[in-house]
Amino acid sequence: MKAVILAAGNGERALPYSLTRPKTMFPIANKPIIYHTISQLKEIGIKDFVVVIGKLGERIVNYLGNGEKFGVKVNYVTQATPNGTSKALVAATNELKEEDELIVIYGDTLTTKRTFIDLIKAFRKSEAIATIAIKEGDATHNFGTKTEGNRVSSIVWRPRGLNFRAYGIIAMKSKFLGYVERNPGVMLKVPVGIMPPLEGELFQSINDAIENGESVTFSRVEDFIVDVDYPWNLIEANVSMLKSMSAELTSSQIAPSAKISQSAQINGNVVVGENSRIGDYVYIEGPVWIGKNSSIDRGSIILGPSVIGDNTIVSNYSLVQGVLGNEVRVENAAEVFGIVFDGVYIVHYSEIAGIVGERTDIGAATVCGTLRFDDEKTIVEVKGKKLVGENVAFIGDYCRTGVNAILMPGIRIGPYSIVGPGVILYEDLEPYKMVLAKQELVKKDWGPNKYGW
Repeated sequence: MKAVILAAGNGERALPYSLTRPKTMFPIANKPIIYHTISQLKEIGIKDFVVVIGKLGERIVNYLGNGEKFGVKVNYVTQATPNGTSKALVAATNELKEEDELIVIYGDTLTTKRTFIDLIKAFRKSEAIATIAIKEGDATHNFGTKTEGNRVSSIVWRPRGLNFRAYGIIAMKSKFLGYVERNPGVMLKVPVGIMPPLEGELFQSINDAIENGESVTFSRVEDFIVDVDYPWNLIEANVSMLKSMSAELTSSQIAPSAKISQSAQINGNVVVGENSRIGDYVYIEGPVWIGKNSSIDRGSIILGPSVIGDNTIVSNYSLVQGVLGNEVRVENAAEVFGIVFDGVYIVHYSEIAGIVGERTDIGAATVCGTLRFDDEKTIVEVKGKKLVGENVAFIGDYCRTGVNAILMPGIRIGPYSIVGPGVILYEDLEPYKMVLAKQELVKKDWGPNKYGW
């Protein structure tokens, strides 16, 4: 069986992070989504991959190479125009025609190894032309699945009243590629009044096969599965992965070269990598994973589940809960809750909650608001649609904040932007922008005469 990963979409709903990387390169517990997918499939015996790339695909190629360092084989094809998942799979057909069986995975979908095992088992047991992954839950804004027995009867985009959602993991026989090549270029199964985009959706090819008398079955997902469509889904995906990792960590694993101070207090299981150091009066509440050459020092606190990357420093009474990337510095009583990409500096009494993009510099005493005065969720507009977001900040790559900047709940800051000192940011900030506070000064006479001399 060969695996195809569809990673050519623009990811416009996942701004600001998709402006500088494909969604499949979003970090989950410090590894890109595509790493988790390939690693899980490799563990169940699939080692031959085709990755369909598009915009910013160079980052995928740079990371995976030919797959040798991951113990797999990776070939690439390019989808020049991001016009749908069926068109992406068509772009890969020359690499697939000699295969009897395929598994196709959307590049922004994260799940567990068990999901793939169950899907392939159900596919081979049924002898269907295809088997899709579904999970119980509201499908109103996604792809809903109608079933009859163990078969799929249709997939509907933006359905009303369907309680099983179809996800982008599909096992198929090579015969199914014929339906993919004849995709109509629009999702035809939609409720009355719903307006589908003019894109070739792979789920419509599933409907075409069913209408032609083919058997399509389903596999119910028992573990977590997340489509990283929006930036807050990245938080959901990390939280889900950390829970899964926590269940598997049954004992501490300390590298022989790691050093732990006698005054440090560690509760629960921890993993500490080579040459890492846990210093004086540090408090760690596991489960916590600490990478190589990292230092947790001087009374800092790590609350699990958390992941700390390689070459990262947490020092001087700082507090962290979440995921810190590689080469990150959190110092001088800073507090961080959420996901921090590689190379970020957060120092001097900052309070950060949300996601911080790569190589961003957070100025002293920068604060992210996390609670609205009305206790309501934040409404975010994405491509003209109003959605419920999260009351945290989403800071893009290569940004900076000045001293005493305040980021209100739910704001998004585009990459290559600066929030100046003293700015209270109530609205999203576009990429390549600097916002500064305009100060009004009042001057008055002053001197000894004011004291009655």
